[in-house]
Amino acid sequence: MALFPIYGVFQGDFVPHLVAVDTDDTMNQVAEKIAVHSVGRRVPRRPGAKGYRVQVGERVLAPDSKLFQLLADTGLKPLEWITVGWAA
Repeated sequence: MALFPIYGVFQGDFVPHLVAVDTDDTMNQVAEKIAVHSVGRRVPRRPGAKGYRVQVGERVLAPDSKLFQLLADTGLKPLEWITVGWAA
């Protein structure tokens, strides 16, 4: 359990955010920490949305996977980019 800094951007927003996430966070939790800065501000809420999709590069991540698994699998470094969008 450690804080890990990332840059997060919500699809459709032009403002990236520096967000501190925890290595024990799930991708759903990471998505919520990023989305709170955009959804309802510059990105309209989507009624009936079924959550968020988290993407690193072209890779879409499972919502229940943990950040520490992503770090081990991809070698993601602090301050790298994570993109969040609406789940299909």
